Amino acid sequence: MAFVLAIFGTILGIRLRDSGPKATLPANLPQFTREQLQAFDGTDSNKPIYIALDGLVYDVTAGREYYQVGGSYHDLAGKDSSGLLHIFGGSIIKKKYKVIGILKK
Repeated sequence: MAFVLAIFGTILGIRLRDSGPKATLPANLPQFTREQLQAFDGTDSNKPIYIALDGLVYDVTAGREYYQVGGSYHDLAGKDSSGLLHIFGGSIIKKKYKVIGILKK
């Protein structure tokens, strides 16, 4: 399946992984377990909304309308969404939103 997606991405000119220069991350970022990340899935309007991508946790609260319950991308919120974001949208997350933590393995 990954091979098919890679071929499809190449045909369309889509990079599946961002291979550009990496930004310097702040020291001492908090670490999140997958269970802790679930608390930031957009179901509680009083909490921020987080998404994990490639081992980093991004604060996507500024896009709340998309990531809250009923939003187009709610299914990505509060979890490691790397698999889906490698197909589409990962580069947008990396450019638009701030890294606020690290996802524990």
